[in-house]
Amino acid sequence: MDDVARAARVSKQTVSAVINNKSGISEKTRARVRQIIARLDYHPNLLAGSLRAQRSFTVGVVIPSITNPFYPELVRGIEDEAQPRGYSLFLCNCDEDAQKEINYIHVLRRHRIMGLIASTAHEHPAWSEALQNLAAQGVPVVVLGSYRPVAKVVQIVVDDEEGFVKATLHLLDLGHERIGMIMPPIGFDGVSPRVTGFLQAHKQRGKPVAPELLAPGGWHVEDGRDGAAQLMQLPVPPTAIVAPNDMAAIGAITMLKELNRRVPEDIAVVGYDNIKIAEWYDPPLTTVDQPHYQMGQRAMQEMLKHLERPSEPPKVVKFETTLIVRRSSGGPR
Repeated sequence: MDDVARAARVSKQTVSAVINNKSGISEKTRARVRQIIARLDYHPNLLAGSLRAQRSFTVGVVIPSITNPFYPELVRGIEDEAQPRGYSLFLCNCDEDAQKEINYIHVLRRHRIMGLIASTAHEHPAWSEALQNLAAQGVPVVVLGSYRPVAKVVQIVVDDEEGFVKATLHLLDLGHERIGMIMPPIGFDGVSPRVTGFLQAHKQRGKPVAPELLAPGGWHVEDGRDGAAQLMQLPVPPTAIVAPNDMAAIGAITMLKELNRRVPEDIAVVGYDNIKIAEWYDPPLTTVDQPHYQMGQRAMQEMLKHLERPSEPPKVVKFETTLIVRRSSGGPR
């Protein structure tokens, strides 16, 4: 910075103002300083600046799995809001490992992140405690996808229960009497809003749900394959299947094809998330859209608001879901 200031015949404060795009500098001076910066290949030491300011320009982002197509679009929404404002992302992929999630939160804390945006596949008390401890130190924390209140934490949620009501009512209204569900992993409290929505839709139509129609599952293609195989081995198989997400739905369809079952002529399939591949799959997948890009944008926006107004109480921002009907759903055989 000394070299730039000497070459441009200005003070270090003026160089700093140009670097940080502050007002009060003439365009002629600003252009001269930028020209010198480029010629000398000067790059500001952000680490030194963050130590002086006691904060970095880095946002920690913790996600369960980078291989799930839902999360790259979510992260892109966060980055598209962060980058124009001078912030970069420190992305942590947890491989759906609960201990890894907690370890990453501690790592990010040591790196003096400006704030944290976190999503989890396995919500548990130790995870919530780690988030609360970070928030208690004045670090803005935004959680994606949690329905349980966490003190001092902003929550970005989707009404999963209502989303699964929509998906299940769609199949019931097509005339399906036996609908199987491949379940998501159940939380530490034994409750899943997606399962609750599935059961609630049946209750609204006065339809009972046989226990064998609820198959254990998960978020991956293999979970969808295993769940579909189990459901199709029943003495009276279902005529439709609801999966916990699109990846499991795709897994279910691959297994049904191996069993020589046509989709949707023999059995209908509905997913959840509306990832990009859903509309390109064969058959194109009926699914419930979660606005994941917009959720990422809003998460970053809420973090910036908290930085400007740290005393503002945390809130819950809820996004609605939309049923997207494609060819994988149809009436019963």
